Amino acid sequence: MAAPPGVEVPASALTESGGGPAVWVVDPHDESVSLRKVKVLRYDVTSVVISEGLERGDVVVTAGVHVLHPGQKVRLSEPTP
Repeated sequence: MAAPPGVEVPASALTESGGGPAVWVVDPHDESVSLRKVKVLRYDVTSVVISEGLERGDVVVTAGVHVLHPGQKVRLSEPTP
């Protein structure tokens, strides 16, 4: 059985906008963030699967999501293998 479509992100990436789920997405050109509303397909203990609003390759913020504001610059860390 194939896995359902979606993008899995850490649960810590999920925040709220206008009463619905959202994530902060990093602009790869200037490392600024923007809030993007998403639709969650599945909630797990450590992750969520986003069915709408993200595409593979989007970089999302996973720490400090409750203190960000639009256009704020962030520092990217290297992914752990």
